[in-house]
Order: sequence, then C-alpha cells, then structure tokens
Amino acid sequence: MSDVITIEGLADLSNMLTELTPKAAKRYLSRCAEPAAQVVLDAMAETVPVGVGILEEELGWQKHWGTDGDETTMEIEIGPLKPAFWGSLQEFGTATQAAKHWFGTAWMGCRDACLNVFVTECTGLLMDLENKKG
Repeated sequence: MSDVITIEGLADLSNMLTELTPKAAKRYLSRCAEPAAQVVLDAMAETVPVGVGILEEELGWQKHWGTDGDETTMEIEIGPLKPAFWGSLQEFGTATQAAKHWFGTAWMGCRDACLNVFVTECTGLLMDLENKKG
C-alpha cells in the first residue's frame, strides 16, 4: 500500500533550513520525522495480524533522501521490513487468502495524528532555529 503525503506551507522552515549545512538540515528534519513515524508504527501494532511468523516484530521505518539535485526531499517508508515480506500478502490477500487490510486500517486511523505530530515537531524546530539565530 502506498499513500504519499506531501507537506507544503512550511516556507519559513524551509528558508531557515537552507541557511544550515545540508547535514544539519537533514538532522533537524529527521528529528521531526521520527516521532511522526512512531505514531504510525504504534497504530500498526494495534492492527497487525499476530501469530503470523514474525510480522509483528518486523514493523519499522526507513528514511530516504530524494534525488532532486540537492537531496532535500525526505521520504519515509513505514511498514514491515524485508524479512517479513508477507505483510503485504496479509494486507492485500492472495488467491487463497482474504485481505485483512491491517496496514490500511492503521494508516486511516492515525494519519491526521501523524501529520499533527510532524507539524508540531516542525513548529518546535522553527522556534529553536529562530532562538539560535536571534
């Protein structure tokens, strides 16, 4: 399942991050993404089919930086890690097994909270950067 959220309207934060070194900017953005990703992982832990191998133990997230020239686009992938590839089979079903939509259910139940956490973290980051600047 792939659901992409594009967050816009953070021009002040973006401008401040461009004043930092790329490494520092990425570190700050990562600090905003981690708590937001945890919201989704917590929701998934409530809906994941248990007793299906190690699926419930293989939930995680990975951060990637886009290749938009300056590598400033952060992408977060959340879900079962590669050792638990069958999580997608549980989600979407197979010819012999009905779909459980456990990840979709978790995501639909927490996406607003995830976005709120990210925005709250970004707001705090913006305030921190303002304080360091002034």
